[in-house]
Order: sequence, then structure tokens, then C-alpha cells
Amino acid sequence: MRQVPHRRSVETLRPLNFVSALAVRYSVAMPTLIRFARIALVLGVLLSVAIGVPLKVLDTNGLKRVEHLNKELQTLRDTNHQLRRENAALSAEIKAFHADPEYIEKIARDELGMVGPRDIVYQFSE
Repeated sequence: MRQVPHRRSVETLRPLNFVSALAVRYSVAMPTLIRFARIALVLGVLLSVAIGVPLKVLDTNGLKRVEHLNKELQTLRDTNHQLRRENAALSAEIKAFHADPEYIEKIARDELGMVGPRDIVYQFSE
């Protein structure tokens, strides 16, 4: 009589991966188990998102921080706009200095208190 090589039982076979191990253990067809694993994975991801997103939004670094940063951004934009207007006014003043000698004389008289060579200065005592 011929000896048949010893066959290991299904439970002692080393499975290729976790899903095939479950299929062997519970005698479930692989496509059904794979479909179940995919559904479980999708549900797990959806559950994680459903829990994680509100936690992140309500966190101190969530919507409150975004609102604070938007206010700060608007303040910086307003300041930037104001500085651009001031720069334009100063540029116009510089052009006037270069082009108009009467403007230079007006600034010298008004801001520096200078007098011309033919001007008469009166000083009053208090």
C-alpha cells in the first residue's frame, strides 16, 4: 500500500495575509470577505472624518484662529493701503522739490523760518 504524504489541516496552513486567514477560519468566500473589508475600511474612514473634522474646527486652532487671522489680514491690508497713499504724496512732494523753485522757497519760509535777502524782519518783544 502506498503512503499518502501527510496533509496539514486547513487550520494549520499559514495564511498569506489577514483577510485570507479570516476566510480560512470562518469558511467564508474570499470575495465576500474582501467586500466586507472594503466596506469596513470606508466606514472607518468616514467615522474618523465625522469625528475628527468637528474636533479640529472647534479646536483653539480652528475657526477662531482663522477668524483672528482674517481680521489681522484686513488690518494689514488697510495699513498697506494707507502707506501707499502716503508714499504717493511724498513722491509728489519730491517731484515738486525738483521741478518748482517757488515750492522750495515756500517750504524754506514756512517750515524752516528762513527769510529772503530783501525781506525785512520785525521782532516784537513781549
